[in-house]
Amino acid sequence: MVDPLSLAVLSMTTSLAGLVMRGAAVAVDPSWSSAASLPSDALNAWRSIWSLMHGRGGQENPLEASIKSRLQKQVDAAGERYERTEATRSALAGAVTEMEVALRDLSEDETTVLEAVRHPDNFEAYLRRRTAGRRQNVEAAAEPFFDDLTRIVADEFTYRAPGSRAFDIAALKQLLAVHEQLVAGQKQLLEGQAETHERLTAAVTDIQEIRRAVARNQSASPTRIRFGSRPRVAAGFVKREGQDELFDAIFTRAEPRTVLTGMRGCGKTQLAAAVATRCEEEGWPLVAWINAASREELIADLYELALRFDIDAPKDVPPETIIRRFLDQLRSVDTTNHLVVFDNVENLDDLKDLTPEGNGIRVTITTTRHLDWDNLGWLPLTVGVFDREQSITLLCERTGDAHRDAADQIADALGDLPVAVAQAAATAKSGRYSLSNYLERLSNHPLESSINRLEGDDYPDAVGVALFMAYEQALEQLRATHPQQERIAISLLDALSLLAASGVPTHWLLELHNDSDAVRDTLSFLKRSSILQESTNGDKAIIHRLQGQVYRETYLSEQGKFNKACIYATTILDKINIGQLANFEQQRQETRNLVEQIGAVTSQDHSRPLFSDPDLVAILATTIRNAADLGMPQLALTLTDSVTRAGDTLGPDHPSTLASRNNLAGAYRDAGRLDEAIALYEQILEDRTRILGPHHPSTLTSRNNLAYAYQDAGRLNDAITLYEQNLKDLEGLLGPDHPDTLTSRHNLAYAYQDAGRLNDAITLYEQNLKDLEGLLGPDHPHTLQARNNLASAYQDAGRLNEAITLHEQNLKDLEGLLGPDHPHTLQARNNLASAYRAAGRLDEAITLHEQNLKDLEGLLGPDHPHTLHARNNLASAYQDAGRLNEAITLHEQNLKDLEGLLGPDHPHTLHARNNLASAYQDAGRLNEAITLHEQNLKDLEGLLGPDHPHTLQARNNLASAYRAAGRLDEAITLYEQTLTDRTRILGPHHPDTLTSRNNLASAYRDAGRLDEAIALHEQNLIDLTHILGPHHPNTLTSRNNLASAYRDAGRLDEAIALHEQNLIDLTHILGPHHPNTLTSRNNLAKAYRAAGRFEDADKLFETPSGSEDEQDGTEEDPAQEAGD
Repeated sequence: MVDPLSLAVLSMTTSLAGLVMRGAAVAVDPSWSSAASLPSDALNAWRSIWSLMHGRGGQENPLEASIKSRLQKQVDAAGERYERTEATRSALAGAVTEMEVALRDLSEDETTVLEAVRHPDNFEAYLRRRTAGRRQNVEAAAEPFFDDLTRIVADEFTYRAPGSRAFDIAALKQLLAVHEQLVAGQKQLLEGQAETHERLTAAVTDIQEIRRAVARNQSASPTRIRFGSRPRVAAGFVKREGQDELFDAIFTRAEPRTVLTGMRGCGKTQLAAAVATRCEEEGWPLVAWINAASREELIADLYELALRFDIDAPKDVPPETIIRRFLDQLRSVDTTNHLVVFDNVENLDDLKDLTPEGNGIRVTITTTRHLDWDNLGWLPLTVGVFDREQSITLLCERTGDAHRDAADQIADALGDLPVAVAQAAATAKSGRYSLSNYLERLSNHPLESSINRLEGDDYPDAVGVALFMAYEQALEQLRATHPQQERIAISLLDALSLLAASGVPTHWLLELHNDSDAVRDTLSFLKRSSILQESTNGDKAIIHRLQGQVYRETYLSEQGKFNKACIYATTILDKINIGQLANFEQQRQETRNLVEQIGAVTSQDHSRPLFSDPDLVAILATTIRNAADLGMPQLALTLTDSVTRAGDTLGPDHPSTLASRNNLAGAYRDAGRLDEAIALYEQILEDRTRILGPHHPSTLTSRNNLAYAYQDAGRLNDAITLYEQNLKDLEGLLGPDHPDTLTSRHNLAYAYQDAGRLNDAITLYEQNLKDLEGLLGPDHPHTLQARNNLASAYQDAGRLNEAITLHEQNLKDLEGLLGPDHPHTLQARNNLASAYRAAGRLDEAITLHEQNLKDLEGLLGPDHPHTLHARNNLASAYQDAGRLNEAITLHEQNLKDLEGLLGPDHPHTLHARNNLASAYQDAGRLNEAITLHEQNLKDLEGLLGPDHPHTLQARNNLASAYRAAGRLDEAITLYEQTLTDRTRILGPHHPDTLTSRNNLASAYRDAGRLDEAIALHEQNLIDLTHILGPHHPNTLTSRNNLASAYRDAGRLDEAIALHEQNLIDLTHILGPHHPNTLTSRNNLAKAYRAAGRFEDADKLFETPSGSEDEQDGTEEDPAQEAGD
């Protein structure tokens, strides 16, 4: 297998594509760079909508095909049940035919599809009215079967339509309006005609407007959620003792928490599934089935359920926090029926802090554990075995054999255990045995060993024999009739007995062999034999835990066979290629499926030998990386125990172990858990250096990854040391022009830029641009990115004319290559606008920002994240230009839209609230600013904790507002706390720490505590000069602030010396007319006047000057404009 790290940072594809298109201020949302062009997006949207109602190229309607597939499964599952009625097979087939005819008409009926997505709760009744005419053609005995089919069709219309309900509603409404236009324009669309492009653009905009209108009129949570994979309730499900009490507890709200206890195979899960099925039939808003064999599986399922409830889940927030928010939301729901089933709870402590509570919420757990449930707050219901009459009736009815004495003896031998009795009936029927014959075979079977019993199990040895006979007979029948299917059946049973007990996706199993039709037929045979079950949604194949154990302890008892089964299980997982899936949500879902399987393999004792296969550990490594890359690092971190298991099994130095640990470190980094990421990366680098040597590609990758984590943590010197070593090694190994060398040079330049070593960064960026122009040409995307990065460094260094020249060239080239509306073009325009803004050319900046906002509103709609970013950037430019009313209007609109779209606690919403507060502050509306800042700080402390960087920024910004309002004591308290925390968390030399020190010094100065202010300003200037150099903009700001403090303290000679040096440097770097240069000249003039040097002051203004008011350039936290 390919090492999962082969696509790490040190590859041309990954790294050059990821060269950040940076502006002086933060540029457009990072996700922007991966957005497709509008024509492709519009085309895909159109195709998605169209395929919901119509097939392509004369093919069967996909919706109709999906429902037909379910109908066929329904026929197979119900055949046995209806054979015992008066309905003949021809009558059942007639019912199916009538439903297929109705389905063909209904699936092409726009009104019906629209009705399904608009009114799902009433759709079954609607469908019954529409199919009443067809039902009249069905024989009376088959009418109940036709009613079953109607329910299945209704479920399919409601739940199987692609996409979220809100989007489907909007899409289908829009389809009714533009349907004919789109059909007429299909040919032109495929030919790329501009007219169709405009039509589709308008359609997309209309769809988004409808989506917003629908969202405003709907509740925040989805109308109905069906979560998890549970087994279908078996045909002819036998009513159990305690069933009425359970149903009464659930449906009358008599008991909110019930527990079903009993030995394995007694039918606990089937009884819970029967409850869940009835809740769904009655339209309960939430019916969730949670795999609870381990706390890790519990957390993974509840986290996914929280996402289904649209709970915001930033990637740096732990799953437990997201689950807590979800449970809080459930607790706040009134008079709503919700059911959550925790299946197969092994340890009650696993449920601690994870059990839903609230009015209308019912929780049921299944377990083999016998505890003092009453005192623990649960209603215990013991699920026992069948009573003897139930066993006899089931055996006689399902086999058609009325020999009650034989049935009685079979039931006695099997201890009336439901799973064994049902399997015995299925085996006897499939083998065409009489009950007497089956009893003889059961009694005389040569199987000698008995299966191991777990806690709570109490059944006779014949149970194992009965379950073994089922496998034995099924394989014998296949061997006699379809030898190929026997081999397939063995491979399926091998894999299913080792993978997740909650089931394996059926479409994975179909890929295990080349002949998917043969696999499908084999699965159907094993289901008819009652060896396998199907999940209610048809997506998974499930083997009962007890049946899986019997299979492992009999068929897989030989080491050779067990090893072969491990290969089958690993092969199934290995065939899942996330990169080949075109649909983003499919990639995420398949990754979730893989995480579920690997997590189960880790927690199931019998599956752990799989970790001895390096291929399984390589799959683990790849899955962790994919989860993180797809924006699910918290999901990746649920596999931490799996990585530990891999190391324990293969050894810490195995390449696959190192790969999994490396990718786990990456997930920690993506989740914001930098200390844990760095510790892992450091250990991996040490191990790879020892094992592979310092110059091996994997070692260089590890060194680069550790440097990246150091950089994220603000440990820039450590990062730079590693980046420098990597560049030196790569230049020696591969030469200066190799793609990996260019990547390494870029990474070092980026770190230099972050550290303020702008001259060093510029030298490397210039070299990269020169090399890429020679290698790829001036118009290659990587060359354009390199030019952008150099422009960004020029901008940071104050070389604004050079930065603007490059940004202008980039914009011109991208408009010519990609057109004016391509995402990269819009990004380049934004970056040029930011450079204009930094140069004080605000009119030009505003013109570009206005154009960007207009284009994005037209292309993506007013509520798209990129549109909101563009609106924020324009608002910030208005703010710089003093057009505060216009800035505030845009910021207020952004905040309102984000609260509606994402909720009040989403990071983007908090960001927008901060920016509005900043604008209020600039406008002197300090009370409003303070209110917003206080709310932000409170929310962030609750969401992220007091030490998170975003929380520290919010505290700093509130302090700034207090200071502006003259509430200096409160400001100083917050500034002191922020400085203490940043020094502790980030270190004394981190840029954020230096910002905090500067801000505290400025507050001391305002409060007249000049000695304390000067001490902090002096320390800051020393540190910034050392770290960033004497000419960095931040160093010049620090020098200005110290000079102003000296001036206030009457130390005028020292103040004048610093102001004079600043003016010389700013004139040289930014030019004589830059706003910062004018401010510096003004500040020097004030110092001259304070010293009585009026002539010197007047000489400074013999040329036009800027503001007459002092602006000391106090550096506030960058978060004030973090959205720009």
